[in-house]
Amino acid sequence: MNNKQIIERSHYIPQNFMAVMKVLIIDDDAFCLQMLDRGIKNLGYQSFVYRMWKSQTIQDIIEINPDLILLDEYLDGVRGSDICTILKSINQLRTTPVILVSGVEGAADIAKKSLADGFIEKPFLMAGLRDTLTNFRN
Repeated sequence: MNNKQIIERSHYIPQNFMAVMKVLIIDDDAFCLQMLDRGIKNLGYQSFVYRMWKSQTIQDIIEINPDLILLDEYLDGVRGSDICTILKSINQLRTTPVILVSGVEGAADIAKKSLADGFIEKPFLMAGLRDTLTNFRN
């Protein structure tokens, strides 16, 4: 085997290889957080869960570099839509899709105003979660 063949083989990536999608979830409702976490893992994706928002969370998100963020609208002491606006203003996270998760009336308008890339209405079905993740995976 010559050097050219070695170099070409080192860059070979099988066609069926796909990196595992990383989904970050921020929700202070333990039951909802558990359901989202379980659903994401059952779909074969990697999940990162946060029950509360702290100033350190932004740095954590940047380091994790998620493919998608699921963000509850009502967190303890802060609104998810406000967090979404902040996330969309950070260069490293500007293009990361953020999906607002809420049972509040007018969630679509809230998501749009906060620059969210979509919303999931509570209560939600796992099929809806799967469809949303699939849409952003492609």
